[in-house]
Amino acid sequence: MRLAVAPLALPLLLWACAVEGVRTRRNRRAPPRLLWGPTPLISLKYWSAAMQARGYESRTLADGLMSINRREDFDAHREDFLGGARAWEAVRDFVVFVWGIREADVFLTFLDGGLLRHTALRGLEGLLLRVAGKRLIVFPYGSDIAVPGYLGVMEEALVADYPEIATRVEATRHRVDYFCRWADLVVRNHQYGYLPRADVVWPTQMSVDTEHWKGDGSASSADGVTGEVVVLHAPNHRHIKGTQRLLDAVQALQDRGLRVMLDLIERQPNEVVHAAMQRCDIVAEQFLAGFGIFAIEGCATGKPVLSALGWWPPDVRESALVRDYPFVDVDELGLETALEQLVRDPARRRAVGQAGRRFAVEHCSYDATGRVWATLIDHVWSGVPLPVALLPRTAARH
Repeated sequence: MRLAVAPLALPLLLWACAVEGVRTRRNRRAPPRLLWGPTPLISLKYWSAAMQARGYESRTLADGLMSINRREDFDAHREDFLGGARAWEAVRDFVVFVWGIREADVFLTFLDGGLLRHTALRGLEGLLLRVAGKRLIVFPYGSDIAVPGYLGVMEEALVADYPEIATRVEATRHRVDYFCRWADLVVRNHQYGYLPRADVVWPTQMSVDTEHWKGDGSASSADGVTGEVVVLHAPNHRHIKGTQRLLDAVQALQDRGLRVMLDLIERQPNEVVHAAMQRCDIVAEQFLAGFGIFAIEGCATGKPVLSALGWWPPDVRESALVRDYPFVDVDELGLETALEQLVRDPARRRAVGQAGRRFAVEHCSYDATGRVWATLIDHVWSGVPLPVALLPRTAARH
């Protein structure tokens, strides 16, 4: 049914885009309206909120929901269009697309597909957005650019948690190449994987509400001898987080008589993680390569964060922003040693936590990320030059 509907829908989409293109050109001087989605990751909510705080008309659209999120985290849901009736499934995405081009001027999405990704017209979305006078900014979140051969030390763990990565190599490359060809701007963040184009390098792209995640100012004086130290770890997938390494390190410290308690939270709603973050002494992010938004939430709460920073994509490693990261690098010290140092030294925990809080406010708050997003959006919408600090280092030197 979907394949049969697509040829009929195409003329209507072209007409709708042509009409919208005329309207868009007439309103080029108005501030652009933003649409984030459709992959239902919580980062979209935070980025959209950051832009709303700057006065932009900004909304999110999700085409599904993950167990750790709530439905109200996103402004609109694909399933709500046409009353949610299953009978309209074959045409729902086309209606969503037309709604999108009517409601937004700049589309901001990950590299796993746009509003037409579930249709036979997915390969025409870039062209249709151009006809409608819209702009497209893309950026990765991880598995959307996961291609074996580009994953470094994470490859074995990623394939273990996501075996489909190995069977979708050509499809993933084709999709990434497509978006890199049609996007008006491609953002390289801290994610590893296949990304043949990068117009800007922005390792601190992740955003959180630093006031919501702000700690209560108290800090435990426990040192593993006079009191128990609580370590929080919240993996959605154990292999790619290196969870077993943490389990082994905690057990080793316990065997030596240290009072360390591991609070292991898996695939729980964000409010559960938030409450646990307030109670813990140490945030254990992941121990293979990189970090996720959980680490930024830990920094914002003022807790010391353990993560692995030894392996970076070359273009990210060259970014001036990388040197500012406040995480305790387990690649440099070894996980067990790094954990023991934090457990035994509450003063160091406070110092690292305070540095993390400053980092979160300076780089990952709504205000900080909103400023960067505004420059990128102004670039694609009005032709404002990109900041030199965000250019790939080779381009910046020229």
